[in-house]
Amino acid sequence: MPVHYERDDARRRIVATSVGRVTLADTLATIDRQAKEGAWSYGVLYDARGAEDIPTQGDLKQLVLHIGKLTTKYGPRGPVALVVLDRTLTTMARRYGKLAALTALDVRAFTTMEEAERWLETKRSTTEGTEDAEDQT
Repeated sequence: MPVHYERDDARRRIVATSVGRVTLADTLATIDRQAKEGAWSYGVLYDARGAEDIPTQGDLKQLVLHIGKLTTKYGPRGPVALVVLDRTLTTMARRYGKLAALTALDVRAFTTMEEAERWLETKRSTTEGTEDAEDQT
């Protein structure tokens, strides 16, 4: 299995870890699973440090279009932290983040799990504060 998927409801987090060759279909299946499980608004920690493949520009466009369709159906997706080490993959992750902004998706690339975790926790705290305020009105 090229993408290992863990769901943490207490932290409202999906941890996806790529190992070896990961295709666009593998990535789309992981995203579809998040949506189907009702975890679309959860933050995603995507550890791509063990991935061998670099997505193409075409892959990124297909990915963003797919996320756009799911966003229309399920609302805004939670923030996505990509952990990458390869310089080319870091460049692709940043391109993905720029394209993803078109679907109101917040994506950031990091080189360590610790940085990615801290960013997702900050995002979760901000979101929970907003949800609490909305509940009181």
